[in-house]
Amino acid sequence: MIDDEARTRLIRRFGTDVTGWIDALPDLVATLTARWGLTLLHHMPGGTGTTFLCTSAVLKLTPDHDIAVHEARALAAWAHTPAVVDLLDADLPRGALLLAPIRPGTPAADPATVVPHLHEADPAGFPPLKARVDFLFETVLTRRTGTYYATEHHRARKLAADNVKPVLLHGDMHPGNVLQGPDGPVAIDPRACVGDPAVDWLDFVHGGHDLHGADVDLDRVHEWLTAFKPFYG
Repeated sequence: MIDDEARTRLIRRFGTDVTGWIDALPDLVATLTARWGLTLLHHMPGGTGTTFLCTSAVLKLTPDHDIAVHEARALAAWAHTPAVVDLLDADLPRGALLLAPIRPGTPAADPATVVPHLHEADPAGFPPLKARVDFLFETVLTRRTGTYYATEHHRARKLAADNVKPVLLHGDMHPGNVLQGPDGPVAIDPRACVGDPAVDWLDFVHGGHDLHGADVDLDRVHEWLTAFKPFYG
């Protein structure tokens, strides 16, 4: 159902307990494809689960059902904008999301244009940016590097606490999470949180992209880039 590389990635992310979920994946996929009338085309590995491209939709699964719940809420909040992938259905007790296909689905030519549209949504009810910052430094970065960057973490927490008008953030915004749709770029895989709009611009400024319609002071983006320097090393 999934290859060895995808299996290793999931074990690295969730620990060896995830092997039970992986072994049960064929039955889970069979149940969901029957429920939604899907025909699988091919598998697309992911960092927090696994995704299957189907003839009429995309089936996204995760062993951490809280991730599916959180993403479903975020996609519902962005349902008004074509700049974010559409949620067609969900089976949250099984950690499953059914997403609209994005065609052609190639890397977007101008991915930064999605960001201002994301920030127009109602941010009520989503976790604060500070919680996302803590997760990135305490879990993601330490797992990746084996080092805890206390100074940079403190700097990022301080920026997150500044008196800046909060918006609903994608939370994992980078060019790889923006695909080309029929009417323009479409964002995928949100980790929504509420806070400083500068955070969603970091990868684009770091990568030298054109910032069309930037809704943020670029000096502030560079302050965040200083705090997040270990992620770009």
